[in-house]
Amino acid sequence: MLYVELIGRLGADAELKTSAKGNQFVSMRVASNDFFNGENVTTWANVMWSGERAVKMQEHMKKGSAVSVHGTLRTSLFTNKNGEQSISTDLFADRVDFVNLGKSGDTQTNEAVTDTGTHKPKPQETAASTDADDLPF
Repeated sequence: MLYVELIGRLGADAELKTSAKGNQFVSMRVASNDFFNGENVTTWANVMWSGERAVKMQEHMKKGSAVSVHGTLRTSLFTNKNGEQSISTDLFADRVDFVNLGKSGDTQTNEAVTDTGTHKPKPQETAASTDADDLPF
């Protein structure tokens, strides 16, 4: 399993959708900017978030909102509009936080505002274990 954290802004309001089996989930597009080879590059990620909290928070997740998303990457094959096989890599979230990116969008100034996810930290993920002296490398 590849567990990742993505920090960025919503490119549009989050959408509440229903799967073929009748389960509700929230679909979001999150953009992250980076500086590469002398220019700004925007990377987009498809995010799926399910669960009761996701459904409740969907109405607060508006275009431009800064979020931190924690979850696993999943890759799947699909047939695109041209009938060709394509690959999609999506982030399946188990935790989403609103964050304060500051005026410049600098992720170093992140400050969690609201924990909106269902993620339950493991003992090694607690604040006490994130001190530099406790890191295993």
